[in-house]
Amino acid sequence: MIKRLTLISASIALGCLATIGPVLISVYVASKDAESRDREELREFANKAVMRAELVTYQAFAALSDLDRIPGPVCSPDRLHQAARVVYNYRYVQDAGAYGDGHYLCSPLLGDISTKNIALPPPDYRSADGYLVWFRQKSPLSDVRKDIQIGRNGNYVSVDSGSYVDLIDPARRPIAAIQITTGTLMAISPGVDPAEMLDAWKYGGDVKSDQWYYAVAQSATRPLGVVVRSPRGSVLGDWPKVLATWLAVGVVVAAAFGWLVYRRITRQLSFPATLEWAIARRKIDVVYQPVVRLADGECVGVEALVRWTLNGRAISPDVFVRVAEDNRLIQPLTDLVLEKTLAQLVSLLVANPAFYVTINVSAEDLSSLRFLNRLDASLAGTGIAPQQIRIEATERSFMNHDTTRGVIAAFRAAGHPVYIDDFGTGYSSLAYLQTFEVDVLKIDKSFVDTVVQESASSVVAPHIIAMAHELNVEIVAEGVESAAQAAWLRERGVQYGQGWYYAKAMAAQELVRWIGQNRAQAHTRASADSQPTL
Repeated sequence: MIKRLTLISASIALGCLATIGPVLISVYVASKDAESRDREELREFANKAVMRAELVTYQAFAALSDLDRIPGPVCSPDRLHQAARVVYNYRYVQDAGAYGDGHYLCSPLLGDISTKNIALPPPDYRSADGYLVWFRQKSPLSDVRKDIQIGRNGNYVSVDSGSYVDLIDPARRPIAAIQITTGTLMAISPGVDPAEMLDAWKYGGDVKSDQWYYAVAQSATRPLGVVVRSPRGSVLGDWPKVLATWLAVGVVVAAAFGWLVYRRITRQLSFPATLEWAIARRKIDVVYQPVVRLADGECVGVEALVRWTLNGRAISPDVFVRVAEDNRLIQPLTDLVLEKTLAQLVSLLVANPAFYVTINVSAEDLSSLRFLNRLDASLAGTGIAPQQIRIEATERSFMNHDTTRGVIAAFRAAGHPVYIDDFGTGYSSLAYLQTFEVDVLKIDKSFVDTVVQESASSVVAPHIIAMAHELNVEIVAEGVESAAQAAWLRERGVQYGQGWYYAKAMAAQELVRWIGQNRAQAHTRASADSQPTL
């Protein structure tokens, strides 16, 4: 009996082992594969970080070379002017000037300070080819900021240390830049322990940690190195649940899960994912460009324009709006513009019932009543009238005639005027326009640019104006940049214009101030026009 129980127990144990063994092996292999992928990805990121460090250093050396070639006395006005051009030419250079006998002499930012005896301490490092480096040099202009300063032959440049570690990375992995010869930490991401990153550099990234992976990379041309860090994966950290899942659904589901994880990781590193992140966290800004009445120059409304600044760099709307359209992000982007516009302009719109704002929509926004329903719900209780929120759509948004026609009619029935934006750049014709009921045509800037010129395209604007008059719709001319253009348009019956001649796009607070000035000027002109002439 005992032997039988022992045999049964052994069989059960062997059966469990035969069942569990492949699963455990698969989990182990999966964990090692994930670790290998993470480490390889981190090594690639380290190589990108080295390329950034090389670029920043190259610009500093190139700027020094340009300074060496500037003729004339060291601190003469002409030389300082040329030094300012050098600073402008190199993105990562903050200042460029001259020093001598242990003192600052001059720079475009400091001016000529040769008589002020502002001390420049001995450099932290001297290279074999004559370059001097101060790793954390406090600027005479700031009590807080410390830059990397590189000098040679009596000239120096200042570089923000953050430039070495400021990479676009949705994962926000920390970076440390190191001068290899001295082992000095040149720059590090905020909130990271310098001693930890230096220790990781010392051991070539081979640091045992339950939390982090490390990777190092070294420049092939300069004594520069970087350390990067990312969180460790935890495939085995919750092994009972992982084991139960594998036993229940098998290897196929686990393989599919691994594929989905891989796709998710690669997507998180993409530009569309970064844009999705920015929209979700309301990192997209809205600015407003005034629309003025050409007859008297008074501002009657504004166009809401979307802007995105990523890591200090402005991303062109032509780029990220198209990415949003191609990745099903355009509706969340339009919703965010509406939300911010109403929040920022509610007081202005309620106080001025005749004032309006136009919001650009896409073909996807015109494919259903979704955005109209959201717009009307957003206006409820605000005191903003429907006619104060107007809709702009480009001609290519009208491709699906039947659906778009119904949605546009619904917008107009709800009290929201509809504009055709960039008119003349698509497939516009009188017959095409007669199938849609719209309120305003906007003449594209490319045609406005030619209205006072003798060119082949200068005949387009008059045709568009005539077409609008034929349809009895109003006209807004985009891109007005001169008084001559404004006068030409006004003489031909164009009612409204927008462009740099009147004002650039601006934030909401600046807009309120500008409108006050505009109305004061319009009142002054009206008073002058009403005075009798002698």
